[in-house]
Amino acid sequence: MRIGIDARLYSQTGVGRYIRNLISQLAFIDKKNEYFIYFLSEDYDKFLLPNNRWHKKILNVKWHTIKEQIYVPFYLLRDNLDLVHFPYFNVPILYPKKYLLTIHDLIIDHFDTGSASTLPAILYKIKRLGYRITTNIGIRKASYISVISETTKKEVVDHYSINPSLLAITYDAIDTNFFNLHKSIKPINFYKFKYILYVGNAYPHKNLERFILAFKQVRRKHNVSLVLAGDDWYFYPRLKQIVKNLGLDKSVIFFGNADDKQLINLYSFARCLVFPSLMEGFGLPNLEAILCGCYPIISNISVFHEIWGDDLIYLDPYNINDIQNKIIDVLNLPMDEYKKRVVLARKRINKFSWRQTAIDTLKLYQKILI
Repeated sequence: MRIGIDARLYSQTGVGRYIRNLISQLAFIDKKNEYFIYFLSEDYDKFLLPNNRWHKKILNVKWHTIKEQIYVPFYLLRDNLDLVHFPYFNVPILYPKKYLLTIHDLIIDHFDTGSASTLPAILYKIKRLGYRITTNIGIRKASYISVISETTKKEVVDHYSINPSLLAITYDAIDTNFFNLHKSIKPINFYKFKYILYVGNAYPHKNLERFILAFKQVRRKHNVSLVLAGDDWYFYPRLKQIVKNLGLDKSVIFFGNADDKQLINLYSFARCLVFPSLMEGFGLPNLEAILCGCYPIISNISVFHEIWGDDLIYLDPYNINDIQNKIIDVLNLPMDEYKKRVVLARKRINKFSWRQTAIDTLKLYQKILI
């Protein structure tokens, strides 16, 4: 088979990690097929070809653009591919041949981020309408759809009225480089004070405003700080103003984006991770945290029950008092009980591996071309 993989998001967080881990594992397990990987020029040299069955191509077309819809199909057709794997919603709907589409979540369908757009309001609405149209068509034209959780599968089936038999689950897992780095370094504590941790962006579905209000109440009973590891150009600056208005300037630390080594250091000495999202596709920081010995407190949403069962403490993400109480419950745990909970939850990590995800994805490629 001649398989194309759209890797234009290679260096991005989230989808980029999915792409990087998937293609590295496919190169390891697939001894037969030929692969064509399409990169933006700035990412071209970041991937080393594993053998002569793998080929790199430069495809300098940004996602969610008109050029993507018009130019990309013809570019892909030149390589006479048997199938293409689009690991994100940005499917060029004019592409006429078989393809696998990966859907990570439907957050963009449920939460409007227009306030963070640099476009005028009317142009943003037009672009969002275009996204909905192309996504709808792209989903319906897909030969198969892979999703990263059973929860996301159900959401796609319900939201787009898709036949469930066309969807297959290929779970996310801890990034291979992160996992190996964790084994090889001795963590360093950045702070001398006790802190709880949040990792991620500050988009509306992350529910950080309620979390900050709950944290203010936690401070009345515990001398603890909050470290926020993440950044964006709109929502984090807005959050900083909220923190200032609440008088929490000295107890909330805006760390910014953290690389893997910094994340390992932050996780390793945090008293807990708080993940209060209203919606997620998988929730990778929870796995990273538990690997590093940090106990996550997570939202009472379907996908987290799917991933964690009864092994973690759940909070009501819509209830500020409950968020506060669950954080205090964990802060009050004796250290031996805390460590027991971490050891129990850590067993969940073994359920998810990029090797298995690559095996399952390869089976989908084969199924498409039967």
